[in-house]
Amino acid sequence: MGEFVENLERIALELVANLAHGHATLRVPRNSNTGCRRVTYNNRGSRHSFCLLVYMLSRVHRLQVLGGSFTVRGLYYGDPLLIRSQSRIAEARLDVCRMLNTSPLTLGVLAASKGLMAGDVRLLMTNGDVLDSSLFCGPMTLPTDPEKVDRIETQADFVLIVEKESVFESLLSRNVFCTIERRFILITGKGYPDCCTRRIVHRLTEENHLPAYILVDADPFGIDIMLVYRHGSQAMSFSSQGLTTPSLRWIGLHPSEIPALGTGAVALGTGDNKKINDLLARNDLEPGVRQELRMLQDVQLKAEIESVIDFLTDDYIPNKINRNLFL
Repeated sequence: MGEFVENLERIALELVANLAHGHATLRVPRNSNTGCRRVTYNNRGSRHSFCLLVYMLSRVHRLQVLGGSFTVRGLYYGDPLLIRSQSRIAEARLDVCRMLNTSPLTLGVLAASKGLMAGDVRLLMTNGDVLDSSLFCGPMTLPTDPEKVDRIETQADFVLIVEKESVFESLLSRNVFCTIERRFILITGKGYPDCCTRRIVHRLTEENHLPAYILVDADPFGIDIMLVYRHGSQAMSFSSQGLTTPSLRWIGLHPSEIPALGTGAVALGTGDNKKINDLLARNDLEPGVRQELRMLQDVQLKAEIESVIDFLTDDYIPNKINRNLFL
């Protein structure tokens, strides 16, 4: 904590020095590592952003010195006239992360978790509470602060991540834990995963030594979601420590499977093709992933997981896992 607080206080001292010369300016590093963005009080266009940054820095410093945590929602309702919207304070939180080169989880300013988990798993919290998903068949919302999970107990053989909540619920309604005759943990981040979901997946693979598989739509945004779990968020490229799962196994849907789906595919849109080009420009793509993106470009079609939902539990998932058909 000492170095973290020192960095916060260094930023504050630099700001005071700037103020002495009539310049109320903060520098926020860019994601692309191409310099900094200047946020200044003297510019009316960035004045509100400047005030929110100072507010967030002061709250984070207080948390680091005194302990505890806040939620983004709680900060907003603490001073809605200043903050104006939860999205603005969430962006200020990310900017502070960029300034300190750390993840949102480290700040102590937490966003409500949206991830869901079901299956053979128990979360033992630092306060003595036990969150036990194995006692019932319904989903369990992941805790807002994953660092308050002391350890994870499970007898599962693997982790299965699905992109969407609708697929997560559909699998549960089809008794997926009975159909697939192996113990496993089912997780969804409801689209792009938050830090909490990514942290729990990371811990399951690192601490519990479980292989993790992921099932996403055969479209560029589904592939991007898979890459967020595997390599981290591009918006938080400055800090992904403890939030990535490089060993993640992508079992589908693969774009190369689209021709076999028949009526289950639809045409790509302009936004889809732009996303494909953005992904192909990345330098961290595995050859197999790059090849599947090229396939999307060639066939100009995309497909959702729901197109194979009728044989997902009986055939598709077991076949992919048992035969190691993943990228």
